Amino acid sequence: MKTYVEFFKKYGKRFLILLIILNIVFFVGLFKIRINADYTLFMSKNSKYMKILDRMEEIFQSNDQFNVVIELDEDPYSIDGLKKIRNVEEKLKNLDGVLNVISPIPEEIPIGFKKIDVSEINQENYKYVVNFLSMIETDNITKKDGKYYVMFYVVPSEKKILKELDKVLQDMPHYFGGTRYLEEKIFDYLIFLIFTLPPAAIITVFLVFKWRLGSMKATFFSVFPAGIGALWTMGFLGWYKGEISILTILAPIFTIVMGSADGLHFVSHFLDLKENRKKDDALIETLRSTGVAMILTTVTTVVGFLSLSFINSESLAEMALISSIGISFAGIATWLFLPIILLNSELKATKQESRISSFFESFLGKKSIIVSLLLLIVFLPGLYMLNTEFYMIDMYKNTTEVKKNMDKIQNVFGISVPVYAYFETSFDPIEPSFANKVLQIEETLRNNGNKVISFYDLVSNINEKILKREGYPQNIGQARILLNLIPSVYENFLDRERKAGRVLIFPPEISKESLNKIESNVEEPLKVTGVPYIMKEMNEVIIPQQIKSLILAVFLVFIIVLIRFKNLKKAFVSIIPISLTLIVLFGFMGYARIKLSIITATMGSIVVGVGIDYAIHFVENFGYNYKKFKDLDLAIKNTFSTTSKPILANALGLAIGFSVLLLSPFKFHEYFVEITWISMLTSSFLSLTLLPTLLKIIYHK
Repeated sequence: MKTYVEFFKKYGKRFLILLIILNIVFFVGLFKIRINADYTLFMSKNSKYMKILDRMEEIFQSNDQFNVVIELDEDPYSIDGLKKIRNVEEKLKNLDGVLNVISPIPEEIPIGFKKIDVSEINQENYKYVVNFLSMIETDNITKKDGKYYVMFYVVPSEKKILKELDKVLQDMPHYFGGTRYLEEKIFDYLIFLIFTLPPAAIITVFLVFKWRLGSMKATFFSVFPAGIGALWTMGFLGWYKGEISILTILAPIFTIVMGSADGLHFVSHFLDLKENRKKDDALIETLRSTGVAMILTTVTTVVGFLSLSFINSESLAEMALISSIGISFAGIATWLFLPIILLNSELKATKQESRISSFFESFLGKKSIIVSLLLLIVFLPGLYMLNTEFYMIDMYKNTTEVKKNMDKIQNVFGISVPVYAYFETSFDPIEPSFANKVLQIEETLRNNGNKVISFYDLVSNINEKILKREGYPQNIGQARILLNLIPSVYENFLDRERKAGRVLIFPPEISKESLNKIESNVEEPLKVTGVPYIMKEMNEVIIPQQIKSLILAVFLVFIIVLIRFKNLKKAFVSIIPISLTLIVLFGFMGYARIKLSIITATMGSIVVGVGIDYAIHFVENFGYNYKKFKDLDLAIKNTFSTTSKPILANALGLAIGFSVLLLSPFKFHEYFVEITWISMLTSSFLSLTLLPTLLKIIYHK
């Protein structure tokens, strides 16, 4: 270690120049980042629903739409009301980026065997329009609590149109829904998160570390590597991927909050040793007592994240990779640049008394074993109560604009996020036999509370109400004649040239039960798809894959610790705290009804990566003290005194640092904060009470 310190004294300035160059390179990468708000990030690899969705997108240009609802004071069936509906429709159609608008009032309506133009509502055609709407019994115009509501379906191109929609409707109460709306709002929310969460995380971690270190300068140095790691992570994202998503936005936050651990331990030990030593000697002793531990903790945290790659999700694997790189960046900054800064700075240790440490110390011995067993007994049953039904409408807090809009549309029209039944045929899809089969499926779906829209019920409505014939046309010739009478809107549901079509289905609620029921009622060649099905598919695999991922993480961490300590008992004892913490974590999630999702699934691997850090620091420092003092009780006492404060400060820093996610509009970020607090308090408690108790038992024997 002495050679290492001498090396940095000699080449320190060159390394600082290298640091400046690297910061500039990664800073430029920040400007290459764009936002990816696609919900398909949640899909599994080789998702069958995604393949169907992609094919439907290819045929119909857009698989998602906006549900646009306007609120009216006047009766929409009055001439003024109809004119207002038509006026809104025209405004929506004229927006750049809108491919089509499906209005409750078609531009042409059939009268006998001909169609009349009603694109402009007037006294002459007003009665025809009202008569037509009453005959087809449109449910896109409704009355609720004394107010009238009208719903349009807006089919967008790839261009974002939410702000333009909001602008043209600003003079009237309006509400948005649909998958596309949710995706565009995610974009806005991610912009907010990028500019608020990383700085907020830095500040909160800084304040917690200030409590431990006392010195403002020392606190800055301890979080410096994590800040550098976060900058490099964001810059790396820009150069490597060029985009940031709802998942990868967590990577720089993980880097800041988790990457600061080594900086805190390093500076804390340095200050403690510097009281009676020169800076060079203090740095050498700090590297001897914590250097190997810092390398091990970085490696084990990276392993914890990389274990997430075992879950069948490319986006989660990417988030794990980026987070691992970020943690590695923070580790490199701690090892290469922090020693140089400490050698060239004057720091004074400030004693900080901690009642919390004394509280933890009181549990050493039998008390720690009793408490650990109680935790196991209390939280183990919660594992059987885990809920994996996580969907896009579960993502948003009740206070957000998105949730309020979705709840309003659900309350008025009884619909949620849509799904689709897509089909391709080898024959003309307007064939009566096939049409009647689809209509039977639709009838079953409606009887189960779903709202269904398709080409076939549109044709049947006109055939029954206008031409006074029963059901769908009896032969293909009659069907072809009717094509000239129905509004052109049917092109959004049927492509005769490619012999493909889709049925739009609005479940009364998005749940595993409702989605499975829809799928069981849909027969070949119809195939269900949509973002809710993609997320359901992810939900169905997440628990078994999460278990495999955690087993892999714990096993790999155990091997790494075993290689370092070369002692089976030490290695085994080291993983006991994180194993118990995992049971507490998932048991708490079961009791609290926190849904296990692709986001919260990361918490298990974080517990493994961080929880083992505390154990490694304690065991590594214990080995150093045991060799030094040759006395078991003195080694335990000195190790506790040295490691308890930085471990507790790091646990609190991590929990408080992640608490900035409470600023997020996403509900699962709120859940993330809750389970972080539970995990960090449990893992630090067990590492400072149960672990030293077990070490004492082993060494006595």
